[in-house]
Amino acid sequence: MIVGYARVSTKDQKLKAQIDLLKEAGCERIYSDVASGVRQDRSGLNEMIGQLRKGDTVITYKNDRIFRSLKNMIDLIDLFNEKGVHFKSLTEPEFDTTSANGKFLLQIFAAVAEFERNLIRERTKTGLDGARKRNKLLGRPKGASEATKEKYQFAKHLYGNKDIPIMEACKRAGISKSTFYRVEQSLGMLG
Repeated sequence: MIVGYARVSTKDQKLKAQIDLLKEAGCERIYSDVASGVRQDRSGLNEMIGQLRKGDTVITYKNDRIFRSLKNMIDLIDLFNEKGVHFKSLTEPEFDTTSANGKFLLQIFAAVAEFERNLIRERTKTGLDGARKRNKLLGRPKGASEATKEKYQFAKHLYGNKDIPIMEACKRAGISKSTFYRVEQSLGMLG
């Protein structure tokens, strides 16, 4: 089956032009979204992905209609490959996984993305190693901050001296009940 995907960013924009082009390209079913391209929760795209079967071809008017980023493009193309689904872009014919050239181009993009991930991993490792050599403390600080301890003390005062229920005391102090008990436990005041 040939499946189309169309997207516009705002309600002011119209899907009709994209849908007409997708129909001309032979799409038997068209999914669409009115949502920003950066959003992950695009219901039309998610529904389309759930309906795809081996041998289907997904066509879109332009790559930026379906992909949010290079990483997202690679992830979606990998998903399509796992499902045995092809991908084509009407305005960017080089993006066509039904052809050898299209597959090659996408493999280059995948290699570039993997290279970038490896560079980030190496930089992070180098930075952490350097910080360790300088005896820098790494990770999240242990224990509650002074501000949290002050909120705990205020909530404890309201609870213990004013007969205010613990939930209300924590709310007034601006601290969650779980944080209250965590601080109390860390200070060794339980029991």
